[in-house]
Amino acid sequence: MIKPWSPDQIGKIYPLDPEGFIRLSMNALLVKNNNRVVLIDPGTADFLPAKLIQEYGLEIPVPLEDALLAAGSGVDEVTDVVFTHLHFDHGSGAFKRIPGDIIKRFPHARYHVLKEHYQYALKPDRVEANSFSTFLFKRLKEIHWLEDWKEEGINFRLYNGHTLGMLVPEIKTAEGSVYYLSDLIPMKAFLEPGVYCGYDLNPELAIQEKTEFLDSLDPGSRLLLFHEALSNSDFYW
Repeated sequence: MIKPWSPDQIGKIYPLDPEGFIRLSMNALLVKNNNRVVLIDPGTADFLPAKLIQEYGLEIPVPLEDALLAAGSGVDEVTDVVFTHLHFDHGSGAFKRIPGDIIKRFPHARYHVLKEHYQYALKPDRVEANSFSTFLFKRLKEIHWLEDWKEEGINFRLYNGHTLGMLVPEIKTAEGSVYYLSDLIPMKAFLEPGVYCGYDLNPELAIQEKTEFLDSLDPGSRLLLFHEALSNSDFYW
């Protein structure tokens, strides 16, 4: 049996505002691997349409540049930006507006996306068409396909329940595997069996994929959640 969370159930886990909404985070991941500085899912842009900002209550309390500096890297040092999928809250932050133009926020980085997903995102299912930031990627002189990218210690798992062609990166470390769960399991509440996100393209498939993923994990695997509050987004399975 599958089910969305009701407001009463959500309210027991996350505080609700007066209108019944909860506050979500957008947690990018910075990976320093050999001589590469890889940024995964840089979040949302700060120049999106006012209607979209109001609809989602978008706020950027800490500029991405400042967050990266706090992690020990500047925007000029990022060598690769990886997008698990192209929904605006995961990828549009890789771009910035300057007078008369929109350009890459990371000038020296290669931008990597799964070709299969990019082609879908150009003509997506209408139920999620407004979620994509594909128009920004059309401004790039070159897009690097993740199908062709090989980086030691970084692998990807493919999922189609949330959107077609979404990736979950696995980073191999000396302590074990670290999984960046994107929207496969965006928050701890969705660890509950049978619960799905209202934005999932195919809820039944999303639940099946989530279950199979969790069943496949080795004990001690580290999980990073994109939409969970930062202080609670990192835990061991």
